[in-house]
Amino acid sequence: MTDLTLGERHLRPLEGLGDVAESKSIHVRAGNVTGDIGRQHMLVCLINLLARLHGVVRDIRLSVEGNISVIRPNAAGVAHAIDALESLATWANGGRIPVLRGAGGSDIVIDVSGEGVGGADIYGWGAGWRAWIGSQPQRFERDPGRTKCIGPYLAACLVAGEVFKRAKGLKKGRFAEDDAYSLWDGSTGRWPDLVDGPDMAGIRLPPLYLIGAGAVGQGFIQILGASDLVDGYVVSVDHDHHDKEGTNLNRCFLAGIADIGHLKTDAVTRYRALSGLGGMEHAGTLRDYVTASHPRLDPRLAKSEANDEYDTVISAVDIDTSRQDIQGLHPRVVVGGSTDSLRAQAVVYGLTEGAECLGCWNVPDDILARAVEREKDLRAMSEMERRQALTGKVENIEAAMAFLASESPNCGQLGERDVKDFIGHIPSEFSVSFVSMTAAILTAASLFRQVSAKTFAHPPKTVFQFKNLSMDKSTMSRRDGCPHCNPKRPSP
Repeated sequence: MTDLTLGERHLRPLEGLGDVAESKSIHVRAGNVTGDIGRQHMLVCLINLLARLHGVVRDIRLSVEGNISVIRPNAAGVAHAIDALESLATWANGGRIPVLRGAGGSDIVIDVSGEGVGGADIYGWGAGWRAWIGSQPQRFERDPGRTKCIGPYLAACLVAGEVFKRAKGLKKGRFAEDDAYSLWDGSTGRWPDLVDGPDMAGIRLPPLYLIGAGAVGQGFIQILGASDLVDGYVVSVDHDHHDKEGTNLNRCFLAGIADIGHLKTDAVTRYRALSGLGGMEHAGTLRDYVTASHPRLDPRLAKSEANDEYDTVISAVDIDTSRQDIQGLHPRVVVGGSTDSLRAQAVVYGLTEGAECLGCWNVPDDILARAVEREKDLRAMSEMERRQALTGKVENIEAAMAFLASESPNCGQLGERDVKDFIGHIPSEFSVSFVSMTAAILTAASLFRQVSAKTFAHPPKTVFQFKNLSMDKSTMSRRDGCPHCNPKRPSP
């Protein structure tokens, strides 16, 4: 093993949950999955999520029969279910959270078989556009004939979220009881009362751009590749790598241990080859892409780009300057997916009159001002506090300490560079597998809904909060002075 910090991002303290996770052994009861495409999708997604919850899940004990035929992030083709899922987990985490056969001494029992057998702690089901999570066996009639993966994917996220909350301990919010969700119209309630969406068979997605091939972007690509689209073509743009510490592997669903240090777009390329999804990747920034030549580009996009037209763009970036760059292309439609703590959201920009654009409320922070405040805070600390804050985070701690202790520091003084590097570093935020995948699901659902519906009457923003298991719809108005959609007009 290595000193990779694979769970660092989701083991951080979070308001509403306990500070320390109790690592749990999980037993997943899946039944015979042969021919049940929706349940196969749910199980593949669930194991991929649980296998990345380092420090939360100790091992995954799996009771499953039959074969899996759906695409997996690491393989394609028909395989025995247990072998396919063992391989998936090992690929994702290098054996750190193993998949074991049979029940054993598990702490949490999950049932996704749909067979109505008691004795489990968490039950999940998904079909079509709907997903359900409960504490008792389902009482509604299940429909294993629905083959679309979007509802089953959300069901997998709901189950993984319940595992996480149980392992961490819940101070605010609630656990699932009997909760169902429709990704078609955003309604919640009882499964039989919710609207299911149309079959996507025959739907052709327009060629589109995905900006950001990290967590949300990879989840989005996974859903598209698993959806058996009649026609799909995605240009994925990202300059970043999977970091050497492995911290973003807890939620980059198309990447395994072997992808550490490699480009995020490489994982997308590999999955597209497995799934048959059309497209191309650009290992660079959006600004790089716009100025570069692309001889392999789909002719439909090449024609549009020649006229500086970008019709449909998926925003899966987490930096506001990148969001401003996307809106600066003036796409006809932008679908943005993002996360914040245990909250996932997707917003459709450009189709609702008077609603915000991507640039409205994603205003870049003043990094310089924040750096000045951070240096001021360091200087106000006691020597001991300052040393604790800097230890292990600067190259020359004594020089940095001397610089901060100077009443009149000089430009170029020894230690200045260490301090400037330290205060200029913005700590990464909390992030976890099931929230990122949910943002990807909401994003894909928003795109599918917009393409398949004759008119777009759905509120543009959909938000899912895992603490209280709520899904809400809303519309946010434009920001006064937004340079893209609502510029300030000069006074007469």
